[in-house]
This record gives sequence, C-alpha cells and structure tokens, in this order.
Amino acid sequence: MRPLQAPALALSLVASLATGCAPEPATYVYGVNLADVDFDLYATDMGVHPSTSVLDAPENVFADGGVSTDMKWEILDAGHWPATFYAWATVLTYEHIGEAQFYTATAAKAVYDRRDCDPQHLYYVRQIALDGFQVVLDEFPDSATYDATGEIAYPLAPLAYAAIEDLGGTPEGWTLVTGDDGTVALIPTDVE
Repeated sequence: MRPLQAPALALSLVASLATGCAPEPATYVYGVNLADVDFDLYATDMGVHPSTSVLDAPENVFADGGVSTDMKWEILDAGHWPATFYAWATVLTYEHIGEAQFYTATAAKAVYDRRDCDPQHLYYVRQIALDGFQVVLDEFPDSATYDATGEIAYPLAPLAYAAIEDLGGTPEGWTLVTGDDGTVALIPTDVE
C-alpha cells in the first residue's frame, strides 16, 4: 500500500463487509474530501464494540455506504483522523474483530492527541479511545493485524495495553510480562 498524497480523495464506497446477522449496507459511490470531515460527539459509546451508534452520527459520511476492505487502509494512510475514526468505527459495526476495534480506538486517540474536535468533547473522546482499547483486551485478546500478504504482522493486545497507559489510563484485568528474550505477552489478572 502506498500512502495517499491528496487530502481530496474521490472514494468509491462499495460495501462488502457484512458479517453474521448484521444488515448489509447499501452501495454508494461518491467523493469525499477527508480533510473536511469533522469529529462530532454523537454518542459517548460510538466506536466501542458492540455499539452501532456511529451509524446514526450526522458527520459519519460512511454510514450509508460502508467502507470497502481496501478503502479502510487508504483512509488510515491518509491521516485525517476524524474521517479515519468514522470509517473504522463503521467497519467495526459490520466486522466484529479486534483489528477494527483497535484502529477505531487508534483514530479516537489521534483525535484526542491532536485536539481535533470541540474542546468540550476531549474528555469523551479520550474515554472512547480508552474503552476501545480495553475492548481489544477483553473481547479480542488474540487479535492481530495483517500485512498485505495475509501473514500476521503483529498482535494488537500489547499495543492496546500500551495505548491505554499512554492515555494515562490503567489497563484492567491484564498484566504485561516481558520474557528473558524480550518477548512481551499479556496474561489475565484475576479480578474479583
């Protein structure tokens, strides 16, 4: 994949991500300037599995058309974080996997870190990121992200754990362990 160079990106939005009992999104083709997509806090749980509230968010330009498999990576590479959040959160509503949750939370964290939203919403955006990363640990602890060949590139749980700490949070129910060889692993902590 090559990063996208232009902020104005004509996107063919062809949805093909329906899984399980989720309704299949309609197919739409239209142009979107990713730089013009603003983050608006529609619900405090949007982008956190199992919520589908992001599909009702007025700023979500992907809600009706979905996001194709290739397009989600192109949008991520473009670096426009509000648009990236909406794209990956939309993917998450149809693809209930750790990779979708991780990149949704990563986009929320980037919106928070860059203060790319209404200042009054920063607390909630940070919480969306924290909750999203915690869901990766709790619901998808064995998830990984894959390279273009389909081989596992790296596990996501350790990255989610580190992102929670980077946001000033405390990962719940997990302990980070580093082996003698430098290998990092997470083990569940008994919480009663």
